[in-house]
Amino acid sequence: MTDSQLVARAQDGNLPAFEELVKKYQREIYSLACRIVMDTEEAKDLTQQAFVQAFVHIRSFRQQAQFRTWLFRIALNQCYNYLKSKKKFGDPLDCDEVILAGDDSPEADLVAKEDHRRLYAALAKLPSKQRAVITLKVEQCLSYEEISQVLGGTTGAARVNYCQAIKTLRKYLKSEDEHELAVQNSEAVVARVPRR
Repeated sequence: MTDSQLVARAQDGNLPAFEELVKKYQREIYSLACRIVMDTEEAKDLTQQAFVQAFVHIRSFRQQAQFRTWLFRIALNQCYNYLKSKKKFGDPLDCDEVILAGDDSPEADLVAKEDHRRLYAALAKLPSKQRAVITLKVEQCLSYEEISQVLGGTTGAARVNYCQAIKTLRKYLKSEDEHELAVQNSEAVVARVPRR
């Protein structure tokens, strides 16, 4: 069943249809929340809050945008509200279960884990909006147009935020002594991002 069909049913009060949407997008929303607030426990709560808000407001969703984009917007608002009220950033290592890239060999896995740790530490230093752009582009594979719908603003602004975030990430990674591998990994991740 498509998102549009599930949303239409959920708007008519069909709870199993909404539960299908939750199952479909729960991991993506959690991943996004984890990257923004950098705290797995808070990310779980924020994911739940985002779905509660989506359920409460599902009837007002007009289906002019994709449900996924609308849901990302709700989740980001929950995360931003949390950050404003708490002014807190957690340990990026809490979010190891979601990775940007990987390899199947054991040696490559060890190197990749260390690279990911460095990359997430650098990611944690970015402003929340730039973390959101990176997460939406790299992990969720959204186009700049979709990112602009989630974050509000123009497609050009989304592209500029993404480029600025990558530039800042590279600067953070290059500033670490003997971490050239982390820089190469970040460039490899960026190179694999489809240009839409």
